[in-house]
Amino acid sequence: MEASTPVQQREDKLTVGKWFWNIWKGISTAVKGMSITFKYVYGVKPVTIEYPEVREELPANSRHRLYNDVQNCISCYQCATACPVDCIYITAERREKDAPAIKTDGGTAIKLDLHQYTIDTALCCYCGLCTVVCPTECLTHTTDYEFASYTLDQMKYDYMTPELKQWRDRIVK
Repeated sequence: MEASTPVQQREDKLTVGKWFWNIWKGISTAVKGMSITFKYVYGVKPVTIEYPEVREELPANSRHRLYNDVQNCISCYQCATACPVDCIYITAERREKDAPAIKTDGGTAIKLDLHQYTIDTALCCYCGLCTVVCPTECLTHTTDYEFASYTLDQMKYDYMTPELKQWRDRIVK
């Protein structure tokens, strides 16, 4: 056997030292990472709510289901024009000249008879542009977020139907 030189002995010591240093760094970083994990797993209270008995309180400016109060709609088509995805369908015709004058709750004269007001929520991007341009503020975003459907046909809401007119008592306050 050959005797090792002082240079080779020093290199062997450095190699063993690097090996122990790498083991120490691996263990210390794993312990540091696990301490952060345990802090979030065991240090934070659970946030689970008992849905649907308990519902989460949403911010007042959140945008969810659209509702149009057709009793106050003047059929101005501004919402349909402002909609970037063309999901609002309106059909209206001019009122007869001898028909009795009707007004919105805000006092604006209604000059057109509204026959159809449908919003296809499958297309809607909930941007809020339609609600901003409404002069009578009858088109609004509600905080109602529970309106899932199984088919796309069920996502079209015709606000002239009696069942959707009943939403008014629940939504408009």
